[in-house]
Amino acid sequence: MQKKCSSIPYCAISLSGCILRSCALYLLPWVVLFVLLCRPVLSFQDDREDAEPSLSASLDQDSATVGSVVTLILNYRLPEGGGFYDIPEIGGLENLTQVDREIGLEQIKIKLLVDRLDSWKTGALSLTYLDKTGKEQVLTTAPVSLTVLSNLGEKPEEAELRPIQGIIPTKAPWLKLLPWVGTGVAFLLGVFLFIWWYRTRRRRGLMAAASEPPHIRAVKEIEELEGRSLFENGHVKAFYFRFSEILRCYLEAIRGFPAAEFTTEEIAHHIKTEKDRTLLPLLRQADLVKFADTVPTPDRKEEAVKAALNYIHETGPTDETANTASGSQRSVS
Repeated sequence: MQKKCSSIPYCAISLSGCILRSCALYLLPWVVLFVLLCRPVLSFQDDREDAEPSLSASLDQDSATVGSVVTLILNYRLPEGGGFYDIPEIGGLENLTQVDREIGLEQIKIKLLVDRLDSWKTGALSLTYLDKTGKEQVLTTAPVSLTVLSNLGEKPEEAELRPIQGIIPTKAPWLKLLPWVGTGVAFLLGVFLFIWWYRTRRRRGLMAAASEPPHIRAVKEIEELEGRSLFENGHVKAFYFRFSEILRCYLEAIRGFPAAEFTTEEIAHHIKTEKDRTLLPLLRQADLVKFADTVPTPDRKEEAVKAALNYIHETGPTDETANTASGSQRSVS
């Protein structure tokens, strides 16, 4: 019994030793990997703390043709706690054309345009930074240059220059005419709409006029002319022009010949009744006012108006004829 009890602690110690050895074998690779990963970081920080601030410059090519783009590479190292403004200030590029800039960790890439024929060179390069106290410090390095090659090849004297081509437009030529075409279309559309409106209005007027008997229409037009008081306001010619037109249109409507387009003498040759001849003195008096600047007296003007109304009443249909016509219209409707 004593031997059996004394073997129990020994077994426990052996089991714990096995467990420790297994854990050590399992954790050893992870410990080694951690040390390997941390060592470069620690060495980089130590090197950064011990390194002196520096700046170096180089170009991605030694030669280039005019019009090409080269890349200037600036490698810099700042002291601990150093930094830049929002945009690093770089000196020595004042006379060069910058195309693009790319800022990375301890490196700045600047694309520059080769726009000179003879020589291409930067100035003394400088990089301004802020130290850990916030004061401005400057890193400098020597200028860099490259050889500018001719676009005509290795033997420019033997190259054949092509003739200068004309400027190729970037837009279609017909686009220049588009505003004029649009203006012309708008103008033609406006003319078309005006003609359509005028014809529609005239057609409506003719239809309305055709619906009335000629003698009623003529009387209404004379009364309307009298209501405008053209003669009394000194517009004598305007009054007689309209007065003569009313009489000619009425005569054309009842006699069937184009009296509105005839002269007074031509109308006289087409008149066949004595009643119609009473209209000739009124037309001749209107011609004297229109073409000879004759100014009749107000009394004579009133007599002409009365004579015209009497002629219309005498040549118009009788009351019986008018009543018969109106009654037939009612029955038809």
